[in-house]
Amino acid sequence: MDVPDTVAFLAASPERLRLLTHLREQSGSPRDVTDATDVSHRSVQRNLSEFANRGWVEKHDGVYELTTSGELVAQTHADYVDTLGTISAYDPFYRYLPDGDHAPDPAWLADATLVTASPDQPQAPVSQYVKRLRARQTETVRMLAPVLSRLYHDAHAELVLSGVDTELIMSPERIETARASNPLEFRLVSRAIDIYEHDGNVEFGLTLGDDWAFAGAYDDDGQLRALLECDEREFLNWAEALYREYRDRSSSIR
Repeated sequence: MDVPDTVAFLAASPERLRLLTHLREQSGSPRDVTDATDVSHRSVQRNLSEFANRGWVEKHDGVYELTTSGELVAQTHADYVDTLGTISAYDPFYRYLPDGDHAPDPAWLADATLVTASPDQPQAPVSQYVKRLRARQTETVRMLAPVLSRLYHDAHAELVLSGVDTELIMSPERIETARASNPLEFRLVSRAIDIYEHDGNVEFGLTLGDDWAFAGAYDDDGQLRALLECDEREFLNWAEALYREYRDRSSSIR
C-alpha cells in the first residue's frame, strides 16, 4: 500500500468515507449502496472499483463487502476525521497552549466542557471556573497557575476555610509580584496554602481535585482564553502526570 497515495485518495472525496462507513455496517450491491448513501450510482461504481483495486473490498455474486484491510482502513480513516473534528471544535483551547506536551489527546474530550472568552464575554472562562469550583466536592486542590488573580480568590478561600488542602505552583516572577504588591496578604495566604516556586515559567493553568480537573489556556497577556473541564480517566491521569512534572521541578517557599 502506497501510504501517501492512500491518504490523498481518501482525502480527495468525502464520499469515500461515507461509502466505507456504510460497507462496515452492511455489504451490498452498487444499487444497494447508492440507495443507502445518497451517493450517485456512477460515483459508487467508480469508488467500489477503486476499493477493489486497492484490496479493500471483494465482490461476491454482485455484492461488495470489506476485506480485513478495508475494515482497518475504514476505521482508521473515520477515527482520523473524527480527531480532526475534535481538534477543530477545541481549537480555542489548543491554540493558546505553550506546546504539544500541554495538549491533551483529543480522544479524551468527547464529554469535556469548553468555555471560551469572546469580545462580548471576555471573562466567561473565569466565571465558569469560579462557578464549577464551588460546585465540585473535593478534599484536596492542586493548582498550576500562570497568574494570581483576585477573580479566583473568594472561591479558593472558601475551600481553604472549609478544610480543603491546597497546593499552588507558580513562577518565581509571579510569586515575587504577589509578595511585593501586598506583603501582609501574601504572608497570610502562604500560611493557609502550600505555595511552590517553579524552576521556570508557568504558561498553563491546571486545577486538580480528587477526581476532576480543569485545564486553562492563557494568552501572552496572562488572560484566561479557554477553560476545559473533563472527568475522563485518561485525561485525569494525563493531568496528574503533568502536575507532578511541575511539582518535581518546584520548591516550597516556606
